[in-house]
Amino acid sequence: MSGKRKRTHQDSTDSPFRVRGGPSESTSQIIPEVDKRYVVEKVQPGKVDKLTAVILHTELRAQVPRVLLDDDDEVETDKMKEEKEMMFYVHYEKLDRRNDEWVTLDRILVNEVVEPLVPNTIIIPDDVKIEGVPMITPSGALTRSQRKNLEEYTHLKTDAANMDATTARLEKEHEERTKIKNIPRITIGAHTINSWYYSPFPPYCENHEIFMCEYCLLYTPHKSRFKKHLMTCKTRQPPGNEIYRKDNISVYEVDGSGQKLYCQCLCLLSKLFMDHKTLYFDVDDFMFYVLCETDSSGAHIVGYFSREVESANNLACIMIFPPFQKHGYGKLLIQLSYELSKREGYIGTPEKPLSDLGKVSYRSYWWWVLMKSFHRHQGHTVTASFLSNESGIAVDDIVSTLSTMRMARQYKEPEFLPNEWYVRLHGKILNHCISNDYGRPPILLLDRSKVRWAPEKTRDEVSRLNKMSMSTRRASKSQTVTPLPTPPIDLTSGKTGIFNYLSTGCSFREPPFKKLERTKGV
Repeated sequence: MSGKRKRTHQDSTDSPFRVRGGPSESTSQIIPEVDKRYVVEKVQPGKVDKLTAVILHTELRAQVPRVLLDDDDEVETDKMKEEKEMMFYVHYEKLDRRNDEWVTLDRILVNEVVEPLVPNTIIIPDDVKIEGVPMITPSGALTRSQRKNLEEYTHLKTDAANMDATTARLEKEHEERTKIKNIPRITIGAHTINSWYYSPFPPYCENHEIFMCEYCLLYTPHKSRFKKHLMTCKTRQPPGNEIYRKDNISVYEVDGSGQKLYCQCLCLLSKLFMDHKTLYFDVDDFMFYVLCETDSSGAHIVGYFSREVESANNLACIMIFPPFQKHGYGKLLIQLSYELSKREGYIGTPEKPLSDLGKVSYRSYWWWVLMKSFHRHQGHTVTASFLSNESGIAVDDIVSTLSTMRMARQYKEPEFLPNEWYVRLHGKILNHCISNDYGRPPILLLDRSKVRWAPEKTRDEVSRLNKMSMSTRRASKSQTVTPLPTPPIDLTSGKTGIFNYLSTGCSFREPPFKKLERTKGV
């Protein structure tokens, strides 16, 4: 025997799973591996939680991203390289992706036991909030109905096994491309906000704090350039027509084809807080409705929604920026989107799929509108088409909203219309909805008399012109001068609900009860 001890993998100084540090050169520590699960300390205000997380990426980087003061800061010095350390990008299994973050090695508890992940189960994020729907926490495998409800009402990602091959491939590419946040935070106006998701800002902005002008939305990672811009920028409101003003709240309509740069910057900004937004630069066929809080210094951007011109959807994307959330602004914009589609004479619906926060707001809004109709027709059974015509909400949205309470169903009996959904408005069901606070009114109500907007043509007029090959580029656009209240429109008599909204001075006329479609015995 030579007396030499065989060096094991743990003793190897060349092992990639060991790093040197501490008081002595011999001190070493195991480095976590990518795609493995560990217990990680999640630092939150006033407490530190131990949560299971997956390591998505490792990188040598500084703990705090540098703020670029001038052009010289773009050159990386030796001192900057020395300040970097190995950091790990983690996803907490019980939190939404917006909580993903970079952590240092000392926050990863590699020696603690991780709870095993049971196959065929679904993890419901703790920060998922469902409005009007009871939380479901299944244990074990899910049935097809349970999975559908969870994906619909908790905005969880659809299982790849239930997607077609093309959709699954695109979803995987999107997740791989956007899994790591490239912008740590952004300063806009008086607010500095930590980003939630990846946004395709130019490469020179990556891993730096972004400074954005709240009026013109021009951005830069250089603080000195940003200060110079603020001294020279004369813009004090979005570049569009003001179509709504009440108290200190204003909404501006911005044409994507005429204000392309502004709308592209708006999309980049909103993508920081929206997971599946895909519209970045193709903004020509969209109108943007920017919500602002106004004061003596100007109109400060709060959020916006967009909608595609000549589309059946009355809303394509909606975003209220984090400092202004939970103040009722989201439902105010939803009310406005339906108001515009009513004035155009069609039943609108938001573009699917909705974002997580957008879905929560819509659910609450739909319950609020439908509950008002339910009180009027309590004790009867009506069709979803009837409710849609009365409320202005699309049939599919009504059915998906009421499915959680099993209030909508189809019948195969010959006395019922085929492929029609029926809603039974039983008093006990309504009392249950009321006791669970379904359909509570929004914090901010839209004042329809303050909406200064009228369509150039209603959808019926556009349809007739299209048949005559005389269609124009745009079907909906605010007037170039100060908009007037919606003028009376002479429509075919006998129509109710959304069509009467136009012909009766923007007020619903309740249809007589004899028009209700009822089932036998109800």
